[in-house]
Amino acid sequence: MFRRRLITTSLAVLVAAAAAATLSAAGDTKPPRIVAAAMQDSDGDFRADRLRLTYSERVRHAADRDGRYPFVVTGYRVRSAAAASGRVVVLALAEKAAADGAAKPTIRYRRTSSKPVKDVAQNQALGQLFRAAKAHGKLPPATPPPPPPAVDKDRDDDGVEDARDCAPANPAIKPGAPDAPDLAFIDSNCDGIDGNEQNAIFVSLGGKDTNPGTRAAPKRELQAAIVAAALAGKDVYAGSGDYNQIETAAGVDIYGGYVATTWTRRLDVRTRIVGAPEAVIASGDNVVLQHLTVLGRGGESSGASAYGIRAIAGSRLTLQRVEVIASRGADGARGPDGTNGSRGGNGGRGEVGSCDTEVGGLGGRPGESPAGSPGGWGGRGGLERLDRDGRDGQPGKVGAQVGGLGGTGGANGNPGKTGLRGHDGAPGKSGAQGSGGAFSAATSAQRSWRGSDGGDGSSGTPGAGGGGGGGGGGQKGRFVIDGVGNGGGGGGGGGGAGTGGKGGRAGGGSFGVYLHDSTAILSAGTSITVGDGGAAGVGGRGGLAGIGGKGADGNTWCTGEVGASGAGGHGGPGGFGGGGGGGAGGPSIGVMKAGSSTATIADTRIDVGIPGPAGAPGAGGGGGAPAHPGVARPVFP
Repeated sequence: MFRRRLITTSLAVLVAAAAAATLSAAGDTKPPRIVAAAMQDSDGDFRADRLRLTYSERVRHAADRDGRYPFVVTGYRVRSAAAASGRVVVLALAEKAAADGAAKPTIRYRRTSSKPVKDVAQNQALGQLFRAAKAHGKLPPATPPPPPPAVDKDRDDDGVEDARDCAPANPAIKPGAPDAPDLAFIDSNCDGIDGNEQNAIFVSLGGKDTNPGTRAAPKRELQAAIVAAALAGKDVYAGSGDYNQIETAAGVDIYGGYVATTWTRRLDVRTRIVGAPEAVIASGDNVVLQHLTVLGRGGESSGASAYGIRAIAGSRLTLQRVEVIASRGADGARGPDGTNGSRGGNGGRGEVGSCDTEVGGLGGRPGESPAGSPGGWGGRGGLERLDRDGRDGQPGKVGAQVGGLGGTGGANGNPGKTGLRGHDGAPGKSGAQGSGGAFSAATSAQRSWRGSDGGDGSSGTPGAGGGGGGGGGGQKGRFVIDGVGNGGGGGGGGGGAGTGGKGGRAGGGSFGVYLHDSTAILSAGTSITVGDGGAAGVGGRGGLAGIGGKGADGNTWCTGEVGASGAGGHGGPGGFGGGGGGGAGGPSIGVMKAGSSTATIADTRIDVGIPGPAGAPGAGGGGGAPAHPGVARPVFP
């Protein structure tokens, strides 16, 4: 019982101590500072090789061997900084050539964002200049002993002596080690850059394309560097600035973010590739793109799409910390209007009859029709000598079919009878409205995006020609001089039909990474930003109907003896053309997977825009299916 109570009491004390420490750290805003410094000679050769720094409180510090340190020790080169979790931080110093037992160097700590010294409350150490270092005090004897035989030092046992090793405490870093460029920018093979100088073609805005592509003589254009790298079996290391559109090459990886004057690599240095309609096009290539910005500007033509990166034909892309941007898709153009139908010609008036002769009475000519629907001839007036009543007017035409019927001719008599009016031609039918464009990845997502345009409206049919008027009957009787009836009026020609309006063009899409039968792996802080989809064009208006021609009036000459003629029928108006369908709206898609494409996405941000609106149908006709708007998706489908 006593032991259990003791354990319980001890746990309570520990919990209380931890809580007190947490509260203390939460309220601590005072940075730690160096309060003591001591030079050390750990190998006894009378030359300092360590510097022991003591801080005012417990600190934390990660092991630092990358050659860039916040500590400066006057007169000495810092080789590394050890990890620390107490009050002491130990710096490894490069030894001087001579004994330095009395050396008391000044120590400076500069505040930094890379491996800083911090206390438990995360306050970074005070930036300070410390002048009270203690010398190690070891002096060589008056007559020094003979020096020991020279032995190469290799503290990390990596097979390279420390004098030639840029990181003698890290066995993974040494001359000759593999060194593909990485996102930590580590120089693993000690050649002075992140990457392998011997395996690279360098490119810089200050270079020339006639240069060999070395660090000292880089290429100027990124595409020229890619071509040279493909021939030499190398990769491309690109300096900062804007480069033109590129086409990748198989096996040529592209690494950006280099400062072209020193070829060091930094997070804030941007290598940007700009092009239209895409910045980067890959066709059947397996490549790595790292620490780059790509901007696809698209085009200005109707329905043009924009792509940051477009990969086709079995390409395999690996994107690491790549910023992909695509501009807005272009709007689709409005469909052209249909043409208006032609106007039918008017019928001609027939000849007047004759009271007491056989002269005249011919029927009027038919009205012409550019649409192929002329009116009918007017009937000839009756003539008693030939025992012929007034002739019927001829029917109008509509293509090869009969249009308006002709009027019946008047019978001979005393006086002759009146001919009847011809029938009007029937109007043409209006055309149907075109269907709107549909959003369909199956038909639109090929090697590049082509949205669905609206369908064309159909044309109307022409109006029928009017029938000719019937001829008037001739005079026939005893004790009279026979005369000829009045000729019937010609029928009017049928009006032409309006043609259908054309469909509106689809809006262009905005795509970050567009894949067709290809693969992409996106990771390591990659980002994709795409613009809005383009608005679709509206359909064109259907053409207006052509007006039918007028039938000619009948004649009334000498109607006390001969018959009046009938007027010609009017030509029918043509049908209106159907309006064109509206186009489909453009999409806004971060990663488009067309065909048999796949995408693996991790640690990647995708921002999409607004889908493009569908186009409205043009006026005329009806019944066409409405157009579809675009879609906005981070990944589609």
